[in-house]
Amino acid sequence: MNLSGDQCVQMESNARPRPYRPHFPSPSSTCYGIGAPLVLCLAFFWPFGGGTKVQMMSGTETPAAHGKITIKNGPNGNLDLGIKVEALAKPSSLTPAENVYVVWLQRPGELPHDMGELQVNDKLDGKLQSETPDRRFKIFITAEQNAQEQAPQGPQVLSADVAGS
Repeated sequence: MNLSGDQCVQMESNARPRPYRPHFPSPSSTCYGIGAPLVLCLAFFWPFGGGTKVQMMSGTETPAAHGKITIKNGPNGNLDLGIKVEALAKPSSLTPAENVYVVWLQRPGELPHDMGELQVNDKLDGKLQSETPDRRFKIFITAEQNAQEQAPQGPQVLSADVAGS
């Protein structure tokens, strides 16, 4: 018997022809037994496991620089902040040349305070971890002559407004 296309049927002994149907594993099979909980777990926790990400805007001094802030709820009720920058030129290569990058946090209606020095490696990447009890603030990075400045003096190289939850 020569069958093709729509005429394809499966024959059993002493049975009438029936259309071919591809076999899909049942939900009770091993494939679904392990995979379904994993997929379900990822669906519920994937967006929240990495925290909220806020993109930083580059300044005119460093247009190629880009950065992001990862914000997570910390165990003590504060927001954990992970600041990561890439393609940020060494402060000594700016005009005028500076010595360090300083990260600042500014609450609405208040003066900014120093969160720490941002070190930039030879690949022009940098990271800084910090935390804050605040939920709304601005974070910005400036190039400074020294890390002990009481207020920002140098050019702003990256910035972001944050409204955490």
